[in-house]
Amino acid sequence: MADEKTIAKEIDSNINYIKAKLGVGETFDIIFREYKVGRKRAASFSINGMTNDVVLSNVLEELTAYNQEDLTINTLEKLFYSRATHSQAKLLTTMNDAITSLLSGEMLFFVDGAEQVIVLDARAYPARAPAESNIEKVTRGSRDSFVETIVFNTALIRRRLRDPNLRFEIVKVGTRSQCDIAVCYIKDITNTELIATVKDRLNNINIDGIPMAEKAIEEYIVGGSKWNPLPKVRYTERPDVAAVHLLEGHVCIIVDTSPNIMILPTTLWHHVQHVEEFHQNVVIGSYLRLIRLVGVLLSLILPPLWLAFVLSRQLLPESLAFLGPQSPGIIPIGIQFLLAEFGVELVRMATVHVPTAQSTALGFIGAFMLGDIATKVGLFGNETIFYTAVAAVGAFATPSMEFAMAIRLFRVIILILVMLFKIPGLLGGLLAVFLLMLTTKCFNIPYLWPALPFNFSAMKDVLFRLPIPNKILRPAVLKPQDQDRLQSSGEQEDTKKNKGNKNK
Repeated sequence: MADEKTIAKEIDSNINYIKAKLGVGETFDIIFREYKVGRKRAASFSINGMTNDVVLSNVLEELTAYNQEDLTINTLEKLFYSRATHSQAKLLTTMNDAITSLLSGEMLFFVDGAEQVIVLDARAYPARAPAESNIEKVTRGSRDSFVETIVFNTALIRRRLRDPNLRFEIVKVGTRSQCDIAVCYIKDITNTELIATVKDRLNNINIDGIPMAEKAIEEYIVGGSKWNPLPKVRYTERPDVAAVHLLEGHVCIIVDTSPNIMILPTTLWHHVQHVEEFHQNVVIGSYLRLIRLVGVLLSLILPPLWLAFVLSRQLLPESLAFLGPQSPGIIPIGIQFLLAEFGVELVRMATVHVPTAQSTALGFIGAFMLGDIATKVGLFGNETIFYTAVAAVGAFATPSMEFAMAIRLFRVIILILVMLFKIPGLLGGLLAVFLLMLTTKCFNIPYLWPALPFNFSAMKDVLFRLPIPNKILRPAVLKPQDQDRLQSSGEQEDTKKNKGNKNK
């Protein structure tokens, strides 16, 4: 059981406990200072590099500049309520809470004779400024994206949703890491059972640390088989995407040290939509969405379908005789596809790992060596390279890297089944993928909704980019508390009054 040691009256006892617990003197980054507050001793602990020195200097100057006669009784309370001018200050009574605050970047201020400690939040984490997302780029729209600092991310969402019902509830996960995780939702929209389930699963995580941040959290809180490659949550780096999903009734999980925000629950269709569609005309946006859906579908079925027809040429009518390979190559066609898939994955991984300046050259070399040279020497057929390239481009059409990776894995498995069983292998592989999607659920929401179970109005919304004024209802499957996005009569009256007061 955790040690629930309380703050002692004797300041030396507190100092020695923290020094022994954190190894002050062994580790260089714990800063310890002693002061005189009136006639009483005081001491502070902070972490080098995680506090704003200018803010702390100003606060400490206020705390220590006190007349001696004013500090004879209730010294700590007088300091806290009269001199601790910093807005983010609190009092703690247990050492566990105090040490957790210290390791989170806050400063501890002890005063001799007090059974409490003043905690000052003057954190200054190493942070980068919000920049454009590398994955979810748009031709028109905001260029800011989430960063690795949790308070910056909550501010980016709050800037877009000035709703008093927007909530960010902090949960600490990891007995050693004590990582801050914010559960984000809109109180009067999101289903209360969903919120309770998410928080309950987070609180039940029993592990020493989560160095892989959001991915480790996903594996703990999302139910179902961990061997299912289908992504059950969506990740985004864009605050506007997170805000849209919050308005629909979703929950967002913000993990400190990660720029990827987890959106849950999700279905298949969340992974094939992109913010670019909503920055274009309704018709153009619908066109882009349909192209993306076709691209993802072709990525899954095109190479296995072509290979199945080639291996079963007797089933082809004369009008489709051209589907056969013109120059089959030295290697069997099925093996060609597997080697081509291996080559594409190898190039993709290499471009991620090399410096940006070399990634373009590496991609060119990979395409030239694996494509052009391999076909010229007769190792691969031209059709193999063509269909593999179409499948690779189709997989990259979705902004969800997790879904794209699942599609590539399914494609390889179906290719192997086609090599072994030809047409029956193709049909069996596609049926297995369909059944997997049919049985997959995320927080009890079917993965194929609104296709199965069928919902006509919601299906229109996922297939086409509908006009924003027509998107009145929130997704019914989320069971939101507020079913539509229209203002109530009372809210409309309040809005009119506020506008009238501003005009006056």
